[in-house]
Amino acid sequence: MYNVKNLDAKLTEPLKILANTYNFKLDDNGRTINAIKTDENVLKITASDNNIEITYKDMPAFFRAMMIVDKNEKKGKKVFDLSTDVWFDFNGLMIDCSRNGVLNVSYAKKMIEQLAISGQNVFMLYMEDTYKLASEEYFGYLRGAYTTEELKEIDDYAYMFGVELIPCIQTLAHLNQFFMWEHIASKYLDIDDILNVGSDDVKDLLDRMIKYLSDTFRSRRIHIGMDEAYNLGRGTYADKNGLKPKTEIMREHLENMVKICEKYNVKPIIWDDMFFSNYSKTESDNYKIPDGIDLMYWDYYNNTVEHYENNFEKRGKITNKPIMLAAGSWRWIGYASHHGKTLAATNASATACKNKNVRQVMTTAWGDDGCESPVTTVMFGSILLGEHQYNKDLDLEEFKENLLYITGMDYENALKPQEFDIFPSIEDKSAIVTPSKYTLYEDPLCSKFINHTEVVKDDLTSIYKELSDYFYNKAKNDTQEDLKAMNEFYGVFGEVASLKWNLGLNIYNAYKNGDKEALKNIITNQIEPLIPLVEKLKYARLKEWLITNKSYGFEVLDHRFGGVISRLHTTKFILQNYLDGKIDKIEELEEGRLPATHFREEGMGEIIHYNRAQRCMTASKMIW
Repeated sequence: MYNVKNLDAKLTEPLKILANTYNFKLDDNGRTINAIKTDENVLKITASDNNIEITYKDMPAFFRAMMIVDKNEKKGKKVFDLSTDVWFDFNGLMIDCSRNGVLNVSYAKKMIEQLAISGQNVFMLYMEDTYKLASEEYFGYLRGAYTTEELKEIDDYAYMFGVELIPCIQTLAHLNQFFMWEHIASKYLDIDDILNVGSDDVKDLLDRMIKYLSDTFRSRRIHIGMDEAYNLGRGTYADKNGLKPKTEIMREHLENMVKICEKYNVKPIIWDDMFFSNYSKTESDNYKIPDGIDLMYWDYYNNTVEHYENNFEKRGKITNKPIMLAAGSWRWIGYASHHGKTLAATNASATACKNKNVRQVMTTAWGDDGCESPVTTVMFGSILLGEHQYNKDLDLEEFKENLLYITGMDYENALKPQEFDIFPSIEDKSAIVTPSKYTLYEDPLCSKFINHTEVVKDDLTSIYKELSDYFYNKAKNDTQEDLKAMNEFYGVFGEVASLKWNLGLNIYNAYKNGDKEALKNIITNQIEPLIPLVEKLKYARLKEWLITNKSYGFEVLDHRFGGVISRLHTTKFILQNYLDGKIDKIEELEEGRLPATHFREEGMGEIIHYNRAQRCMTASKMIW
């Protein structure tokens, strides 16, 4: 029990919510909490039997201190002293709300609570077109776009916990969903998914976007994106203006964006790959970033401290502004999160930040290819980076304790999904390969991945069944509905994977060997059981989706699951016709098989990274 009568109401009101969520009691008969705010980069706790003194820099740091106090008290440790440096000033989570999964307001609030009690002070909503822009009725149309009222409700809640809610948008590329409407593309498009930045219509659109967001959010910061515009100026822009160097167009556009942001009193942040990717010809020694803009370096792929330190030095040559780093919580390469990679990359980048005094960091949680992986998994990466904020060297056991306290998910459970892809025979647990995705979607007859499946040495049927049992057992003991839904989904996923992973290979080999008895067994023991299981999988994914996201966007996964089911029915029909002698050959199985891709993850051989659902399903054209 904790007596909070000496605290400012700004602390006690959110603390009441956290007390209810995390099961600690605020009572006048409890130990008295005294809070001392400081400008120093420290967090201090002095706890005795009757009093607790907390010296903190911002509200989330205070809430983290309360977590530490409560965690210790529940272990029977009331008396202790703690003093730690705070290594980051800006730290939090960016959640992708543009790849079909739009975080619902209720779950956004839960994430804000988790960020606050972990001691992190930033929350970003990545919204390409998923906010309602009144003057553009097709902006976010049928995509679950946030209303002004919803954004303000999330902003108010974040503000109460001392968390800065920052809009993260796109003002150059990545607007392909907005451009799906032909009349919109004809007005605003340059090429690919890139805005025609030389157009007055586009400049007006960008002005309206920034004005709306500056009016809606308290934060005076806005992330305006501007990454991966590889063909900038090579479409409609070139038709009107002729071919110009991409960096020249970039600079002009950046200067325009700075002016718009200044007009509405917001400070822009941009992804910095426009200056450092292979399409940029900028010489870092003779070009400086304009004043009034912050660069964010995104990198979640590399596992060495030296790599990040070298890249910090490169960035220091073109800007005297503080460098910002975006790490990643790896949940965007299929249905299975890959937190072995999250650990390796984040530990390296966070250590480099501390070595080089980089004090502004965040964790991205992208939802590439349709937000397949449960949102529930993403806090792992954010809390990991939060632990680095308050520790010079990561204490793995303390991280495990805090992860469990904050999310209810234990460390083993958080890492377990990657075992759908990282098999026992794979030594590098940070490898990025996706067999659980491409074998799920692989067409049983037009099977693209046979060369990549037949090399697997592990008994995946048994491994996937064991994973299924593990997740079902975890779900039985979960008291939080989001974790229960996540573990139930992975339980079904294991059942499906145990039957589906080698279906295409088995059919192909049995047919080539003329083994009709084997084909009969495949129908009975793989295809027929899979049909209801994939239906079950769909509903398990939907259950978690509706807890964490708006309902929009799930129709994409629905179509994918439905396609898998339909092809299983069709495959059974064709195989049975062949077995009954109604057809004398199966054309799809007559053709030899080639590798699906010639790209190889180092050390993985034929087990590959392939993360495009439609291309997993077919070599034929799905859209035009």
